Amino acid sequence: MPAADAARRLATAGIPMVRAAWAETVADVRRAFHEIGAPHVVLKAGGLTHKTDEDGVELGIASAAQATDAAASMHERLGDRALPFVLQEQVTGIEMLVGIRRLPRLGAALVVGTGGVLAELHQDVARALAPITTTQALQMLRRLRVWPLLEGYRGSPPADVVALVDVIVHVSALAEDHPEIAELDCNPVMVGHRGTGAAVVDARIVTGAAPSPKRPHRDLNRMLRPRHVVVVGVSDDEHKVGARLFRYLVDHGFTGRLDAVHPAGGTVRGHACHKRLSDVDGSPDLVCVSVPANAVNDVAREAAALGAGGLLVHSSGFAEIGPDGRAAQRELARICAEGGVPLAGPNNMGIVAPGSRLTASISGGLEMSELLSGEIALLTSSGALGSCLATRLIASDVGLSYWIHTGNEADIVMADYLDWLADDPATTAAGLLIENIEDGPRLVSAGQRMHAAGKRVFAYNMVRSEMGRAAAYSHTGAMVDDHDLREDVLRAAGIVSVTSLRVLEDALLLASAGKPPRGTRLAVVTFSGGAATIIADEVQRHGIELPELSEATREEVRRLVPSFAAVRNPLDVSYQMLSDPENMEAVLRALAESDEFDALLVQFTTNADPYAADLAQAVIDVRHQISVPLYVSRYGGAQLAPRALERYRAAGVQLLDAPDRAAEAVAVLMRAGAPMHERELAWTST
Repeated sequence: MPAADAARRLATAGIPMVRAAWAETVADVRRAFHEIGAPHVVLKAGGLTHKTDEDGVELGIASAAQATDAAASMHERLGDRALPFVLQEQVTGIEMLVGIRRLPRLGAALVVGTGGVLAELHQDVARALAPITTTQALQMLRRLRVWPLLEGYRGSPPADVVALVDVIVHVSALAEDHPEIAELDCNPVMVGHRGTGAAVVDARIVTGAAPSPKRPHRDLNRMLRPRHVVVVGVSDDEHKVGARLFRYLVDHGFTGRLDAVHPAGGTVRGHACHKRLSDVDGSPDLVCVSVPANAVNDVAREAAALGAGGLLVHSSGFAEIGPDGRAAQRELARICAEGGVPLAGPNNMGIVAPGSRLTASISGGLEMSELLSGEIALLTSSGALGSCLATRLIASDVGLSYWIHTGNEADIVMADYLDWLADDPATTAAGLLIENIEDGPRLVSAGQRMHAAGKRVFAYNMVRSEMGRAAAYSHTGAMVDDHDLREDVLRAAGIVSVTSLRVLEDALLLASAGKPPRGTRLAVVTFSGGAATIIADEVQRHGIELPELSEATREEVRRLVPSFAAVRNPLDVSYQMLSDPENMEAVLRALAESDEFDALLVQFTTNADPYAADLAQAVIDVRHQISVPLYVSRYGGAQLAPRALERYRAAGVQLLDAPDRAAEAVAVLMRAGAPMHERELAWTST
């Protein structure tokens, strides 16, 4: 958008701009100078994207003659690329950046940070998903390294933060009101002293963003709670995908009606084989398709004719193979949409619901003899990694409500499943493995519904690098990529983003272990000063509180621990108490009953049976008696304490190991349950 049009767009939106005038030629510069009427003026080559880099800025111009001479010199040096010239009132203040970058399906990311020509170098930015409130804009500013300067640093006067917040909120509103804006870059926004205001000096607007079509709501009840499943593509060859899928459904004892389809007919595992899907009586709730890609669309038409509740396409050969596959996938989605049949996939590993013994999946993880039903749901973009995580959780005695691979997401996307889980009584927490987000606004809505229902959601946001992306198009574009925007979507949804697969697994382990923390106040008990230090560093990095003990609690604990122990939080009770389970139990009870903490973490180091077993029993006993959750971690060789480990396992205590690992897992769990406004304050990004 031409600079003059961009300035008018911002002004119309209530965003203040410095006084400016445009000159199409050198001869027009004199008129533009007098139009501004300021004592000092800046001359800029308005046609350049990065003016400073090409010496297209002249400061401190005090007369029309000086402005004309500078423009003539600039035009001689840069040619017509410099046109039009921009003349602006020269102002002073703190240079800030406010921008928007929009990506299809995700939404608009608002970026606020240190501005000026060194914006990319500083990389001091905070992000949020538009729209935002005044409170959220202020929270963004407080996350910046430059915040002390805005407040007034070492005698310097405070900046007009109120005016800057107003600019941020109006830029956010502009993004909402004009979805065609793909990118907006206000840099610098000059912020004066308190009471003098803030104004945009330079603004660039790029339009042409394609509006994301509003996706229809999909009723997933029949396909996720099916009473009648049909597998199309069954054969007697156990090496074929369809045969394995049917075997899993039979061997794991699917409780509903099960039908098979293969052109040759016959029987398979005691079930009659229909030659066509249209030969099946009734309207199946879920049709699983494992046939060559070129035959899938015909099956989809038959499923629509039967009024099927959902089509789960395991077949590959669609968008993942290139343009021809993408065209075939679009046609498949069109057929299902017109027929009113929700489509899962294609290229989908499948759906597993242990509670109903539904194993509509081709995952090798189903070779396990027994599935464990529980309250944790898994939604994964990666089928293979989802299988790894599901089987590891089950091996750790964590039961699953659902284990769903989203496949190519031609129709049903991850947000649709999450929205459905918000009303599922069997699900209390969910873990997401994310490679992409197909519907950011719906994921925000679904995550907020999960949070409102008290269901914690954790996500590992994969695909962090954006190789080959031209990030230098503008300052805002250089600071926001696809991964950044996915993080913004997750945060707006109330979903806690974790740093690794291991942390995701740990968070789900703890989430499965009973009542969640009601806040972010943590008490830590260790037998090692080094472990106490590591845990303190880690939990505070994640915004978790480590409150000091009250005087009454301190006195109660002091009489139970060795005289040389420093009674504080974290509490290092010393190695001596490894052989004192009675006093250890009393310490934990005193902390829990003080009403000063929302959770307790006990970090053992190298302890051995029989004392380790006695301590384990003491921890288990007090864990059942207190009203706050108690988490246990042990860092030492398992061979030293087999009896202790067996007692933890039998009592359903999910045991972690290294102090940093345990601290991060507990911190993630506590953050997931914190109110949304508290999580905003704890979240940082630079």
